[in-house]
Amino acid sequence: MDRRETLKLMALSLGGSIALPPSVFAKMAESPDGTALTFFNAVERELVAELAETIIPRTDTPGAIDAGVPGWIELLVQDCLPPADQQVIRSGLAALEDACRETFGRPFAGLETADRIGLLTGMERGTAGGDAREFIRQFKELTKFTFACSELGATQAFEFVFVPGRWEPALPLTPGQKAFAM
Repeated sequence: MDRRETLKLMALSLGGSIALPPSVFAKMAESPDGTALTFFNAVERELVAELAETIIPRTDTPGAIDAGVPGWIELLVQDCLPPADQQVIRSGLAALEDACRETFGRPFAGLETADRIGLLTGMERGTAGGDAREFIRQFKELTKFTFACSELGATQAFEFVFVPGRWEPALPLTPGQKAFAM
């Protein structure tokens, strides 16, 4: 992760902490109650999981699915987003599946990683048309935010210091050092 990605993540965290209700943060260490998740149907839920795992795959650190990101995305979309943004997510998922079937002849879950990345990059650059650019950017922000706020993301993907001490504006960093969690 480079400095720009870290700064974007920090800005998203601050913005999310202002925009989201405090009850969301109180529950982030827990897995969402599956019975309370009613926004996505089973097909959409599987697509959300595949898409989130494509954005943050499992490597030497946990991936999006390991951190429970798909459930948290559904909870945030269901309970915190206005109907217009909910519609962007729902129609974006349908458009993504349509683009996969049209371009590759199979669903997103059946694509190779390189094809998935190429398709998502095209959506973000705006070459897919429609609301695809808005959808993928909103989905990526939800994915990064929920991953960074999860216990696994904060403690295994980032450097978590529960009580970090005094603020150091020019803290020396070493090569390969993880970014600090919020």
